[in-house]
Amino acid sequence: MFSKLVNFWVNKAVTETLLSSPKFHEFAAKTHHHVSNVSKKAAPMISESTNRASIFAKAFKETVIKESENLSKKK
Repeated sequence: MFSKLVNFWVNKAVTETLLSSPKFHEFAAKTHHHVSNVSKKAAPMISESTNRASIFAKAFKETVIKESENLSKKK
């Protein structure tokens, strides 16, 4: 119980210190900017990868269906 209370107060103190720190806000803003840029650059690649995966899944499904039909015909 005592450790939970100490943990609460330490977390509160750290949070309040970070919230009042201009350097922390600068760090958060820069991080957000970089993550946004990476996300914007990755969006077309993700879209293309999704499209390719869809094409592969469709072709794989068709192949499995054809092969299962061929196996059932042989029996």
